[in-house]
Amino acid sequence: MRDDIATLWRAELDSTVGTPLQRQLYDQIRNGILQSDLPGGSRLPSSRALAARLGVARVTVVQCYEQLVAEGYLETKSGAGTFVSAAGPDTLVSMRPSSTSPGPVRQKPAQQPLLSGMPALDQFPKAKWARIAGRTSRALDHSIMYHSDTMGFEPMRENIAQYLRASRSVVCDASQIMMISGLQQGLYLLATAALETGKSIIMEDPGYDGMLAAARASGQKVDYTGVDAEGAIVPDKLSGMLVTSPSRQYPLGYTMSLGRRLEMLSWARATNSLIFEDDYDSEFRYAGRPLNSLQGIDGGERVIYGGTFSKSIFPAIRLGYLVLPHHLVEPVRTMRAAIDSFPSIHNQHVLNAFMEDGEFTRHIRRLRKIHARRKEAFEKYANSFLGTWLEFQSSDAGLHLLALSREPLLASKLKDKQLAEMAQQAGIGAVPLSQTFQAAQPKQGLLVGFANLSETDVKSGVERLAALIRAETGFSSQGQRCSLESSKT
Repeated sequence: MRDDIATLWRAELDSTVGTPLQRQLYDQIRNGILQSDLPGGSRLPSSRALAARLGVARVTVVQCYEQLVAEGYLETKSGAGTFVSAAGPDTLVSMRPSSTSPGPVRQKPAQQPLLSGMPALDQFPKAKWARIAGRTSRALDHSIMYHSDTMGFEPMRENIAQYLRASRSVVCDASQIMMISGLQQGLYLLATAALETGKSIIMEDPGYDGMLAAARASGQKVDYTGVDAEGAIVPDKLSGMLVTSPSRQYPLGYTMSLGRRLEMLSWARATNSLIFEDDYDSEFRYAGRPLNSLQGIDGGERVIYGGTFSKSIFPAIRLGYLVLPHHLVEPVRTMRAAIDSFPSIHNQHVLNAFMEDGEFTRHIRRLRKIHARRKEAFEKYANSFLGTWLEFQSSDAGLHLLALSREPLLASKLKDKQLAEMAQQAGIGAVPLSQTFQAAQPKQGLLVGFANLSETDVKSGVERLAALIRAETGFSSQGQRCSLESSKT
């Protein structure tokens, strides 16, 4: 019966959360042992069988088992398999929950998520930010402490309007700018306040699954339009609100051509539709200045421009903005007031002072240089060590690279979900390309972050990932070198 329990016991892993799959599996097996769901002496499934059941790379299970063996929770028997230790380590006794006195529970520090598209957070000027935060906090007065403007802190909005007019040719003034916590909240507000009844939210396919989740949460109908080398394809037979990232399409990295932009604006006028321009990664363009916005071409009539400070400052600041056409300001403001009144003032106050001191533009200029160097280093090592399995697409913008699975990887049946977990284990932020597809036929590949890795970390991380792939596919390093030499000739 013990063997049956261990064989039938199921773990459930979630690749959409920040915790690596190996850690999730470790926690679930360990908790199963502590709670006696996996009794002492139970034989666990083989690493290959459990990996197949969970749809993860075998190395994920192997490393999890090895960690649990090292800690005394599991033991291996030559020729027999892996078993729950019959007598657990002494620490298990003290770690079991007490029915009489549970005692204080200490929260574990959150693990740093390894996500693709993260900026160089190690380069953020924390000391300057702290000084400005202290100065603004000491200067608080009642007008700030009682702030209740649904649109956001007005001096902050004026600075954003000035910045967007100069850097992105956005046509706007401060009265059109609404501060939000992120573009997903922005999309939800627009879908519930500005979209006409019976109209659709039209998403790019492939596209960002976070925005898709917000669209679905609004309760409105969701449709899709495809993407080609010129950007999102004009959705001729649909109308409503198109969500698009013309500066750098996520995930494929295409820039919408001028011709396609004009076609898209013509479609919006002809169908009485709106366009939500997600200006994704626009600040981090390494060849020339950022592109002009679609909203600027439109003049601000049918295009709603959206941006955030998640990449230019840091993700946890939770600040973004919408540039609303004048006729949408009041309905969106009314909806915003109904759900959360107004955004928190503190971070707006600090960020506004950061911008007025000139630190924001200096920080952006510095990040562009740092990110460009890290991109160059990543491309160099990735093409050398991973070129057998992955075809990295060249890009002159953004914080991640697109890597398509080559034939040797496809032939090995190694899916990009498993590959993304291997990258996480190697210390590289990555997400599977296939999860960005909805109605369209999915492609296998990775979105690999480079900007948050130092040049030293890049080399070691890429080498670790190559070793993990070789171990899983059985390809020898000699075979890799031969393939690389053949590709050069």
